[in-house]
Amino acid sequence: MKVSGIFPKRFGSRLFIMTIMAGFIPIAIFSVLIHTFSGRFESSIQRAVEDGYREEWTQSSALLTKIGEASIRQKAYDIAAQLNLTLQSHPYMTLGDLRRDAKFRSVAVQGIGDRGYTGLHETDTGVVRFHRDHKVENTGTRAFEKTLPAYWRIIDAGRGGKPSGGYFNWIEPDGTTSQKYMYVVPLSQRTADGKRLSVFVTTYLDEFTKPLREAQAIQQKTARNLLRTTSGLLGSFRDNGLLFMGMGILLVSFVALAIGMYFSRGISRLSEATRKVNEGDFKISVEPVLSGEIKTLMEDFNRMVARLDETTVSKELLEESEKRLLEANIDLRREIAVRSLAEKALAAEKERLAVTLRSIGDGVITVDTEGRVILINRAGETLTGFSQEEAEGKSFTDVFPLRDHDVHTAGHDPVGALLRNNEPVSLSTPSTLVAQDGTERLVATTASLIRSEDTAVIGAVIVFRDITEQHRMEAELLKARKLESIGTLAGGIAHDFNNLLAVILGNISFARMLLDDDQKAVRRLDEAEKATIRGKDLSYRLLTFARGGAPVKKLTVLDDVIRDAAELTVSGSTSKCVYSFPEDLYTAQVDEGQIRQVIHNLVMNARESMPDGGTIRITAENVDLFQPEGPLNPGRYIRLTVEDTGCGISPEDLDRVFDPYFTTKEMGSEKGMGLGLAICYSIVKNHNGYISISSEQGVGTTVTVYIEAHEGDAESWPVRSVTHEGKGRKILYMDDEEQVRDVAGQILKHLGYDVDFARDGAEAIELFRNGIASGTPHDLVVLDLTVPGGMGGREAMENIRAINPMVKAVVSSGYVNDTIVRDYRKYGFSGVVAKPYSLEQFRKVIESVFNGK
Repeated sequence: MKVSGIFPKRFGSRLFIMTIMAGFIPIAIFSVLIHTFSGRFESSIQRAVEDGYREEWTQSSALLTKIGEASIRQKAYDIAAQLNLTLQSHPYMTLGDLRRDAKFRSVAVQGIGDRGYTGLHETDTGVVRFHRDHKVENTGTRAFEKTLPAYWRIIDAGRGGKPSGGYFNWIEPDGTTSQKYMYVVPLSQRTADGKRLSVFVTTYLDEFTKPLREAQAIQQKTARNLLRTTSGLLGSFRDNGLLFMGMGILLVSFVALAIGMYFSRGISRLSEATRKVNEGDFKISVEPVLSGEIKTLMEDFNRMVARLDETTVSKELLEESEKRLLEANIDLRREIAVRSLAEKALAAEKERLAVTLRSIGDGVITVDTEGRVILINRAGETLTGFSQEEAEGKSFTDVFPLRDHDVHTAGHDPVGALLRNNEPVSLSTPSTLVAQDGTERLVATTASLIRSEDTAVIGAVIVFRDITEQHRMEAELLKARKLESIGTLAGGIAHDFNNLLAVILGNISFARMLLDDDQKAVRRLDEAEKATIRGKDLSYRLLTFARGGAPVKKLTVLDDVIRDAAELTVSGSTSKCVYSFPEDLYTAQVDEGQIRQVIHNLVMNARESMPDGGTIRITAENVDLFQPEGPLNPGRYIRLTVEDTGCGISPEDLDRVFDPYFTTKEMGSEKGMGLGLAICYSIVKNHNGYISISSEQGVGTTVTVYIEAHEGDAESWPVRSVTHEGKGRKILYMDDEEQVRDVAGQILKHLGYDVDFARDGAEAIELFRNGIASGTPHDLVVLDLTVPGGMGGREAMENIRAINPMVKAVVSSGYVNDTIVRDYRKYGFSGVVAKPYSLEQFRKVIESVFNGK
């Protein structure tokens, strides 16, 4: 653009603007000088203030840091002295006693400043025992040896019994890093169980310099006020100078405007005449004004217009030609607009189709009439492993290879069938899609023809959906329903069978007690008792399948249970077990007998898969899930793994191993009944756990079990304190089976108890009420849970508790999957004994109830 194009056309206006522009030059020079020197002046003042404050802050920060370190060290020594004094005055307290002692904890765990705190860890192991966050307690610090080496060096230096301290970088939960200071002082006194403890005191580095930061804020505010005042004075000087200079320039510009308007009159007339000539008026003339060059210019303009009038086409012809040209241009623009709208509509339709294909969750592939891939959407790319660029032009069967799901052979080609028959294709059964990387997915597939406007076939579209997870869930549901149906039958059979075994085992135990150990019949009775217990084990296996087959749980430490069950299973064989358990393995709320049964079945399967012997690796570890994983909810779990190097399981059998009565071994008591893994599945499910199996033929099998973890101390049988406590005590025994009542009565009378018998709940209530009325109340009530056609133990217990809320009662049942057996205390019972039971088992239960355990 030319410079003249930006100025007005009138001469006077141009002169006015140019005068103003010339006046701005000294203003600009003045502004630059003021800005340059004022900026330097402000920078010099700011630099002097900041240098002075920086030196003061550096020295103050170093002094405050030393004071803070000394305070932390002194705090550690003070707490160590108090705790040493406590341990000296209470030498009998173990680490567990100290952790439960609130006063000891209040000294060991204290807050330091805003975010600092104190705690205790074991000097030798580094395991944290006292911490303000209870979740951190009982966790080791050696895990930080690589991630926080400076932190671990402080802990490790204190393990020799000497104080240690230093700085380390701490990783916050949001991923940021903060510098902290920690000091460790070992205690000179040990706990009663020989544990050495160390006090650690830690806080953030910025805690030391907090007063300095507050002083910095005040100093910075003062510096800003000083700079603001200086800047205001310079600004006032600049503004006043610009104001007076601008007023002078404006006055000069108005004078220039008046002069320009006077001399521009002739030029304005020429401009107006020129405009009319451009419009076709060649009759115009300009009257000369002024003198000199302007007058000469006007005369020359008049002569030029006269010559144009003689040689130029008339104005009317020009207007007619221009009109026709304008009409042609209107038609052309209309045609261009119509074509543009059509192109935009086509582009929008294409974009909508692309967005739809990208958004839907099903895979979509389009092919031409030769079966070559034209388009594949994003879901199709994910399922097949081919991108649009890789798949385009390839044969459909290369991009989408299908196999029959059941027999793993080459499956149906939906595109070939569609193009041959010209009819839509929908595969009636799911097929297996083998992706480019070898991953297999179960898919449901449909295919349809693509036709043009004249109904000619131009290709096909294939829609497919990943139903792998849906199929797995349906299989799990079918498996659960199978177990439920079998469990209904098994529960009823096992209940009656347990009553029968209760009579047999009770009589055998009682007869065995009456004989001396050296009599020949004792050995036969021992064998009969073992056989009866095996029958009891079989009935418990059946009961595991019953609906609501909830285990009778108690808090248990699993490592000993696992070892005992596994060693018993491999005893007498050429196989051996290798264990890997952490020292702090979680406790679990489980039915110990059922968990032993799971271990026995898994180890037995591993042992039988290695007929020539081998090593069975059994691993247990703590697992914390923070989000759902398969069927498991977030929480704490114990993961148990049993691994062998046996023959493995074929892929065809792997999906059926948890089905009841499915086995690849010979049926029979010495080989297989098809119940082992099915029982394991049912037991683990009733413990809110999960069991899975993986195997490779010729390599081995790995079974993984997840069991929920619970906090607390494991239960144990009470130590017997009285030998003949039955003398003078009276027991009410209720059972609908006469033979059960008879053998129980013989056992109780032999133990020194007076016994009354009842056939059902109503008779038991009457006898209990009569005992109180006669002044000889019953000290204990034993109630059978299930009485066909009569009042059972639950209803009878409710009535008896209404008579005497403090009554001691034991629930007895051969149907151990009842919820009352599992949660007997909830229903007022003090103990539970499951049929069949031996004399010793019955005696321990009664003893624990009388001892208040």
